[in-house]
Amino acid sequence: MEIVVQYLLLALALTSVQISFTESRLNEKRRDKTERRYHTVHAKDNMCEITNRDSKVHCYCENTEVKTATRADCWVFNGGIDETDPIWSSFTSQPHLEKLTFNVRSDGALKFIPLQVIHHMKRLQKLFIHYATLNKIEKKTFTNMSTVREITLMNDKIMELDLFSFSNLPALVNLTIKGNKVTEIQRDVFVDLPSLRFLDLSFNSISLAHDGCFDHLNVLNDLVLEANLISVLTRDTFKGLANLTRLDLRSNKLSMVGDLTFSELWNLNELLLDNNEITYLSERAFDGLALLQKLSVTGNKLQSVNEGLLEGVRGLELLDLRNNDIESFSYETIKPIHENLKMKTSVLYLSGNKLNCDCRLSWIQVLRNDTKSEPLRMALDEVTCILTANTINKKSNSENENIPVEEKVYELESNGEVFQKDGNDEEVYSDSPSYKYEDTMKPIGNQVAVVDIPAENLRCTGEVVQNGEDSLMLSSKDESYWQPSSSFKILTNLSLVLTLVMCKRKLVSNVYIKISKIKNKNQELEMLDKCLCKLNECSMLKHSNSFNTRLRGANMSKKARTLYANVRTL
Repeated sequence: MEIVVQYLLLALALTSVQISFTESRLNEKRRDKTERRYHTVHAKDNMCEITNRDSKVHCYCENTEVKTATRADCWVFNGGIDETDPIWSSFTSQPHLEKLTFNVRSDGALKFIPLQVIHHMKRLQKLFIHYATLNKIEKKTFTNMSTVREITLMNDKIMELDLFSFSNLPALVNLTIKGNKVTEIQRDVFVDLPSLRFLDLSFNSISLAHDGCFDHLNVLNDLVLEANLISVLTRDTFKGLANLTRLDLRSNKLSMVGDLTFSELWNLNELLLDNNEITYLSERAFDGLALLQKLSVTGNKLQSVNEGLLEGVRGLELLDLRNNDIESFSYETIKPIHENLKMKTSVLYLSGNKLNCDCRLSWIQVLRNDTKSEPLRMALDEVTCILTANTINKKSNSENENIPVEEKVYELESNGEVFQKDGNDEEVYSDSPSYKYEDTMKPIGNQVAVVDIPAENLRCTGEVVQNGEDSLMLSSKDESYWQPSSSFKILTNLSLVLTLVMCKRKLVSNVYIKISKIKNKNQELEMLDKCLCKLNECSMLKHSNSFNTRLRGANMSKKARTLYANVRTL
């Protein structure tokens, strides 16, 4: 009996020890659990209902019930969060999220991309990360995400994109890496993105885009490279972008565009080159862009435009050349798209340049009357030109000269010298000519609106006519204008022919001169002979500086002087 009692006492003692040990372990677990709850969120907490103010991440969802939210905006407030923080486990409470946004409120609070969260969301379509500190997108960071359609990494201080940073994303349509510090685009950064249509790399520090860096983006439609430091482009830069329809290169450092630079972009509709430092556009810069409809080159430093520049873009409907330094823009330049500009949707902007007021702008007045586009009319109304010594409007006085009003002549001399005659045929030379235009003119400083200048005032000096730069003005004349009329006769005076041979100058064979109203024709022809004999000294008749000096020294009537001024078209 005693043995049984001892056995029972021993068993009771062992049981007590076991119970004490178990209770001790349970208490330790409870204490650890309480500690963890105090510092962070429990693994099973709902990410949409985090109430702990000490939590480093707070998310707001459109539905807060577990497994019901499809959109979540998460704010990262406190720094020091890492990939092992228990807060990330709470994201498993909403596995059906389709849109997830991280907004970082303090600098350095998020230094990595929470891939363990992203990969567990099998329905995620849109991912946005703003104001993080990512520095570098490592190799294959974004890969094997079959449902993601849009990724935006904005203002995340990214400096480098590693090879294959974005790869094997079959559903990705939009990719934005904007407002970062990326300096170059290497080849094979964007690989296996069969659905990518939009790529935004704007507001970075990209100075180098390697040849073929976009070679794998065969279906890309819109490429934005605005506000970078790109200074050189080659044909191979855009290799592989056969389906690109819009290219934005505004606010870069381009100084010139060479031949066939964009020839790989067969389907391009819109090209933006605004606010660069472009001083030169090659004549074949836009060749190959047969489908281009909008070309904008505003805010550059162009002083001239090649006449053949638009030959390769005959489908152009909008051309914007505002705020350059262009001094001349002839009809020959605009001729390839002239018919397009008559349509209702067409627009041409030329304001803010330094155009010279001469016959090369006469097409503007004609086009304004012919076009059906109201925006184009308004744009042409704003085009101004600079009044220079080449544009002198000297109107003859019909009372003193007995010349009908319709026969008054406007002289345009390259050296700004104006010959005036009083009632006694005494010559007066003016160094500061005055300009006379219609009352509708609205001068701005020394600029006037082209459409306000009388058409007969838009005349050219001999040099311009000789170079064929006034083809529109010449071609717009009626055929009868060039045929001899009752007031025009062919010069057949033998003394003139002999003079031309002596001077050894090849002049235009058919020259019609208005002589019917000159009283003493022999005297006038004599003076013409004397002037033409001076060609060896004057170089050419069109060099008005010496020519006008000779005219000033000759004792001729005002009518004769006007006649000789028009001979500059020889």
